[in-house]
Amino acid sequence: MTTYENPQKFSEKLETLQQQLPPILDDFTKYYVFYNKNPDYNEYQQAFEGIKGNLNEFNSRVFMLLNDVQTNISNINKRLIELNSLIDYEKKRNAELKKQLRNIEEEKYATTEMIDNYKEMYNNEYVKNWGLVLSTLVAGFAISKIYTNKIATPI
Repeated sequence: MTTYENPQKFSEKLETLQQQLPPILDDFTKYYVFYNKNPDYNEYQQAFEGIKGNLNEFNSRVFMLLNDVQTNISNINKRLIELNSLIDYEKKRNAELKKQLRNIEEEKYATTEMIDNYKEMYNNEYVKNWGLVLSTLVAGFAISKIYTNKIATPI
């Protein structure tokens, strides 16, 4: 995993550069005027060249800071793209798992309903069988009474 620079470090470096800029610009302005008024004076020429070097060094430090910030942003973007693709993968996987769960729950509910239906069917058949037994007994008793009464009474 790539380590990322702390943004606070970048802010501190930028603040340092911002504090260094005004004195450099003041010196540049002063020696620029002196150099242009007296271009033949060697001391002003050397001071002006020195301050130009300081300004170029300052620009290179600003460029380095900008480059470091861009590199850090690029690394963060790469990592975010990786994380985004992992999130997309997990979303798809989650959708598939939800679909499987829904199928399992539907099977569970169907199974529960089938068990309830079998219980209801069993209870209905149980009552029906007892009804048949009782009606057979009643019919048998009634037939036996009819025939026993007819046999006992002569015509």
